[in-house]
Amino acid sequence: MGKNLPIHIAILGFGGRAEGMAKYAVEHPDQLQVVAVADPQPQRRQRATALFGRQCRTYETGEEFYHSNQSQGIGVDGIWVISQERTHAELAVPALERGLPLIVEKPLATSIRDAYRICEAFDRHPVPLTVPHSLRYLASYRKVREIVASGVLGRILHIHAVEQIDHQHTVGYYRRGPGMYRSNTTFLLAKCSHDIDIIYWMMGGVRAKSVASFGGADYFKPRAELPELCSDRCPLATGCPFFGVHYAAKPYVVDKDTLAVGRGDLCAWNSGAEQVDHQTLIIQYEDGTTADFTLKCFGDNRRSLQITGSHGTVYATPTDVELVSYHPARVEKFGSDRLPVQPGTHGGGDYALIRDWIEAVVSGGQTSSATVHESAEAVAVCIGAELAMMHHKLIEMADLRRQQPGPEALLWPVTH
Repeated sequence: MGKNLPIHIAILGFGGRAEGMAKYAVEHPDQLQVVAVADPQPQRRQRATALFGRQCRTYETGEEFYHSNQSQGIGVDGIWVISQERTHAELAVPALERGLPLIVEKPLATSIRDAYRICEAFDRHPVPLTVPHSLRYLASYRKVREIVASGVLGRILHIHAVEQIDHQHTVGYYRRGPGMYRSNTTFLLAKCSHDIDIIYWMMGGVRAKSVASFGGADYFKPRAELPELCSDRCPLATGCPFFGVHYAAKPYVVDKDTLAVGRGDLCAWNSGAEQVDHQTLIIQYEDGTTADFTLKCFGDNRRSLQITGSHGTVYATPTDVELVSYHPARVEKFGSDRLPVQPGTHGGGDYALIRDWIEAVVSGGQTSSATVHESAEAVAVCIGAELAMMHHKLIEMADLRRQQPGPEALLWPVTH
């Protein structure tokens, strides 16, 4: 059964990403109201009270919220799980068991085991569930999907995609910030499950057969001649590209979309971070189509997508699409005049996703976002790529799906 507006939600995990999405409730209180927030950090709970008023109840943990909700009947219509990636399954499954509509931040989980736990709970208790693969809501990618589905490209032979992340985000988030350690998530899962999902979407549900991957931390290797903390006493201080605007003795905001906070006084090389600084995937799909994706950690925040078929090629970015047909030869361009950008974070994709989720909760239907099973497939491919890179081997996806490894599989092996 559907719900009436406004939808009352609890947010489990109130970091910067959650706050950025929850601004929708501040701007549209007639549609969405936050009535409960759970987060272990006192300052984040205080921030929630400041944003949503004292009527918003706060809790230290999601478990405390669920216990209180059961005993006190707080009255929520849905749950947003925007906690650390490794906790998604333990917080999402109880919501599904209670029949509560969900938004579960991507990546859906940090292991295939946990991703499938969420899928199985959803199959038992189907509710409106959205994973914020927000790129699916951008007009450009929807146009590309329309072109692919129309058949104008002919037989799809190869998909090529790249994400170039600026060095401030790379250093600020993944070497000095909350994304430093693989025990929580990997760079590929956290940042690029968007891109792997888009490739899968363009494949129309055809799953990956095998995955290879190469990469590593080949630039940011520990340097014994540098101190652990960034300061003007460092021998590289005058010329280090990560000193200047990146240096700070206190936490600072890394990313305007997620409001992620990093610690600016950690040395970019000696911070103890465990993430890669570049990675390339090669994927073969069950129908023979191949794809490659490259994560570039020294770039200018561009995303590019190219889909090559027997009859044409389409080139796309989050704002533009170009269709090149072979027979007869012609070029058609779709720019900002035909592909409007909506307000909000991630090019307007986040707000479009939230509106879609609210409509599904009100109607009792499903959203047009990635399904939970599609999102689990993105998790599986990312984990397959990580294992391929770590162990220098080709990963057969059928075997990996059957084995369902846990998050411990992504920790770098200890060498002596």
